[in-house]
Amino acid sequence: MTPATCTVAYFTGAGTTRVVSERFAAAVEQAGVSAGAVDITPHGSEVPAFGSDGLAVFAVPSYGGRVPAPALEQIACCEGRDTPAVLIVTFGNRAVDDTFLELADTVREHGFVPVALGAIVAHHSLMIDVAQGRPDATDLAAVDRLARGALDKLAQAPTARDAELLDIPGNRPYRDFNGVPFRAQADPGVCIGCGACARQCPAAAIDPENPAQTDADACVTCMRCIAVCPAGARSLSGGDALAAQRAAFTERLAQRVESYVMA
Repeated sequence: MTPATCTVAYFTGAGTTRVVSERFAAAVEQAGVSAGAVDITPHGSEVPAFGSDGLAVFAVPSYGGRVPAPALEQIACCEGRDTPAVLIVTFGNRAVDDTFLELADTVREHGFVPVALGAIVAHHSLMIDVAQGRPDATDLAAVDRLARGALDKLAQAPTARDAELLDIPGNRPYRDFNGVPFRAQADPGVCIGCGACARQCPAAAIDPENPAQTDADACVTCMRCIAVCPAGARSLSGGDALAAQRAAFTERLAQRVESYVMA
């Protein structure tokens, strides 16, 4: 089967997963298939529609070896009809752990058939000295290979089920992850009250009427609000503890880890 279209649904905090998603869409376009990327990060944002004749792509970052909870909620709103799906996970130079398996389980429950996957290294959003400058040219070349590999695999298969990727990395039960002890907070003296952070927050953790206030229990530390704030009013809490964890993480992950694909 040759897909008529390709839609990449991506969840991104600081923006690197968007870069990877748009690169995949561009690679598919170069192969002659109409493609586009849709940001499903903001809480309650509209998710794309998928048909059996299209290729779905779900791209998420790995948070502690798991799919971010708000991303799972959005993906669970998508519906396929034995629609082939490519799974993309971005990660900060450590490991994806059970992210692929959790993502595959979720999309299968909603009518999608995983046919390929790619783990792409991206700049770590919290540990800022880790994987700086990535995804780089080598990582993006892996994205191109993933796109070509998925299309070639589907071209040789009568149906998505015939191309299904059965060996999905991960373990059950999934790895425990209860978030990190850092949260994005606003400086009330700098916040201009525009509400951009509240509109973009995937966890509905920011009060749109008072965007200087953040629900720490709801926040998933995705960095989205920091990235979109036009006034630079938002930053991570944690101070010395955050600096110490960044230093330890950076030292532990000094060695380069490579992106990889399976199709």
